[in-house]
Amino acid sequence: MPNNTLFDESEKEPEATDWEDMPEFKQENTGAYRRIIISFMTKEAVEVFEKLVQQRITDKTKSIWYPPKEKNDTLMMWIDNDS
Repeated sequence: MPNNTLFDESEKEPEATDWEDMPEFKQENTGAYRRIIISFMTKEAVEVFEKLVQQRITDKTKSIWYPPKEKNDTLMMWIDNDS
């Protein structure tokens, strides 16, 4: 009878000893220090704020980083240790 599962269930579960001698991983905190909501009464007020923070704000803008945060698209990154 064929196995209709995505993964091979015959493989053993990982054990604590499987992680021995592995380097420690530390995830740096990349979250915001503080988040606030700013409301604008007019389009002109948005334009003044854009000049103050030196960032473009469109009708689709949901949030911005100040100072501007560099984009780090790790989904498109590939590291090859064999080269």
